Amino acid sequence: MKVILKQNVKNLGMVGTVVDVKPGYARNFLVPHRLAEIATEGAIKNWQLGAQRRQKRIDAELAEARAIAEKLTGVVLPFTKTVNSDGVVFGSVNKADIYKALTALGHNIAKDSIELNMPIKSLGETEVGIYLKPTVTATIKVQINPLTAVEEKIADAKPAETAEAK
Repeated sequence: MKVILKQNVKNLGMVGTVVDVKPGYARNFLVPHRLAEIATEGAIKNWQLGAQRRQKRIDAELAEARAIAEKLTGVVLPFTKTVNSDGVVFGSVNKADIYKALTALGHNIAKDSIELNMPIKSLGETEVGIYLKPTVTATIKVQINPLTAVEEKIADAKPAETAEAK
């Protein structure tokens, strides 16, 4: 079944493209979620009439996404986690942690655009992809550093001091 995409759909296509999908996928997901419409002759003509206006908007969105990707290039997010004597990290760094760190740095991206299949549970640097648009992605680095025993004792002592002060 041929459909016209009304929004960018990951791994399928960009706005305005006519793609051939299975009928069930179109009827049960794409059309109800307003991601696509069935490609009839009238619908195709209607999309062609607004193509120039839509293309200007798409170009502006791509330029904005490229600018965001350039800002994200080279970003290193440092995290500190407790490590046992064998070097095994207690806890992990997940999408929510990365999203909070990026937001704190002033980068406004969607949490769903962070491409992280499994939480990061190892020391060192790990590259994480950021999906911005179908043709624009960025890569950031997440660095997990060990929390030393001295730093851990200091961190544990601070909350106790504040509790005694009250």
